[in-house]
Amino acid sequence: MEKINFTEYKQKILDALTSKGNLGIAEPVTLIDGFINQPISNELSGNIVIGGPAIPMIMLVGNNTGRIYFFALKAILPNIL
Repeated sequence: MEKINFTEYKQKILDALTSKGNLGIAEPVTLIDGFINQPISNELSGNIVIGGPAIPMIMLVGNNTGRIYFFALKAILPNIL
């Protein structure tokens, strides 16, 4: 998998978010500078798993509530990978 630098894609992400409208969010938000990798697993356990499949995501933080909104990067930029 190729490396994707957040700084290089930040403006494209902001443009895509603007074009998609409010995304069900009823407050102004701030895009956090960086990607989140949400691990996925076929089982629940108390173990910490390093490596394995993950979903690359972006994170928005509500300016009023501090609520965190996660969106799959592929949903925001479908042609990225």
